[in-house]
Amino acid sequence: MSIYQHQYILDSDIVVPTGMNTELAIAIARADIDRFATYEDGNEKYTVASLEFVDQTCLMTKVQETLNVLITPLLDRLHISLKPLPLLLSVPQEISEHDLRNWIDESDFSDYLSNIKFSKNSGNAFLQECLNSLAEPDAIMCIAIDSLYEKKEALMSSRDAMSGTNPWGVLPSEGGAGMVLTKRNVLDTLKLIPQSKIVYSQFDWHSSDRRGCARLIRAASKHHDNLGPIYSDMTNQRAHTEDYGFAIGARSEVIPYAQQVTLTNEFWGTIGGGSGIATLATMNHLSTVGVLSTAFLFDQNNTRSLFILNREK
Repeated sequence: MSIYQHQYILDSDIVVPTGMNTELAIAIARADIDRFATYEDGNEKYTVASLEFVDQTCLMTKVQETLNVLITPLLDRLHISLKPLPLLLSVPQEISEHDLRNWIDESDFSDYLSNIKFSKNSGNAFLQECLNSLAEPDAIMCIAIDSLYEKKEALMSSRDAMSGTNPWGVLPSEGGAGMVLTKRNVLDTLKLIPQSKIVYSQFDWHSSDRRGCARLIRAASKHHDNLGPIYSDMTNQRAHTEDYGFAIGARSEVIPYAQQVTLTNEFWGTIGGGSGIATLATMNHLSTVGVLSTAFLFDQNNTRSLFILNREK
């Protein structure tokens, strides 16, 4: 059984090319309003997406503005008794931790943060670090920001980007997502209702054999006989689609909606290290109160994770 089942997502939000909050981003993505752009490289055309509403001058400025858009509403909605709270932050490795920390210290929201930790992890490793970080504090804010859009040329060169002649790739995009994690006793004391309860979570760290999701679903099916609607940040990469396909074959009886997956990658592209939290935030927004929903989360490091959430408001 997952060791994290007594943890809760108090709040979550996203900043992606389709919008600067979860509700707007999903609404525009579903309306299919100018979600993507075409990038030409030689004779090949690629589909990409960028944060057009933030300064694109340089990656540092982009990260700063994305962080500001994410963190401000999360802090505004946070109960005063939980301020200040620690921040766990994952950003592209090209970003100077020293410079970004100085910028945060001078920001309007610095007084509401008790401690800032920069993670060396991304993807599923960052998600596990988020869960582990709740051992001591009453609540913690976790934010991940990344940009595959900045790496689009390299992805195209290695044929890892989708194009007219290559359907097996990513849609280079960018953005970030954040969530506030807390515990049951804090909710009871402050009489708060969280967005969702983390009912179950597990990680598979060696999924290069494309059997990671199958192992995760076998483990989860020992505790749950219906995983409910499925959400995922799975891309069109063969390693992802085949991995999920083997999972369906392993325990199809517990995933009745296996073919009706809500794919955040199709909403706003592949945002890299921020896609896991963005998918959980999407689940919190779209799922039904009181009904279990499941996320299969992928990354570019051959790891997988499975989260079962119960939306509470």
